[in-house]
Amino acid sequence: MDFTRRSWYILAIAVPLIAWLLGSAQLASRWDSVHEAKPIALGGTFDADGRSVAVFTDFPQPDRVIDCSIAKPREFEGKIAKPPVEISVDFDSTRWHLIALAEEGHEKMAISCLPADEHTDGASYAFAVVPTDFEAKTSAEFIVWGGLGFGFLIAVVIGYTRFRSLKHSE
Repeated sequence: MDFTRRSWYILAIAVPLIAWLLGSAQLASRWDSVHEAKPIALGGTFDADGRSVAVFTDFPQPDRVIDCSIAKPREFEGKIAKPPVEISVDFDSTRWHLIALAEEGHEKMAISCLPADEHTDGASYAFAVVPTDFEAKTSAEFIVWGGLGFGFLIAVVIGYTRFRSLKHSE
């Protein structure tokens, strides 16, 4: 193989681009478990130890701020983050909309959702315990960073080979 040609740099650019596409697809697959969730109405405690918890509403209210938080166990109390994507799930003749996702669930967990404006709320809320997405996120990051590193390595090898061939031709 003659690595002295400039056209080999196309490979050095193509490898990270393909890795970025594959990593993005892998990262998008982490939401599959939420798409397949079967929401259960909020109320009481549930066990979500070692898994994630998705929180849904049947009535999206984009003009209102709905704060969902972990109510139990007390040592893990706090607000649950809003998801970066909008997902709807059809289950039991109801369309549920994802409004929060707790990355880490706990034993005997309870969740509460309240509007920030403290006005009456006619929406129903539900939760679903879903597998954690750690593996999908980690593998996506590995694919992207590995592709960038490999592309950089290819560019260095091509540059070094071109430099040596030009030096020897003088």
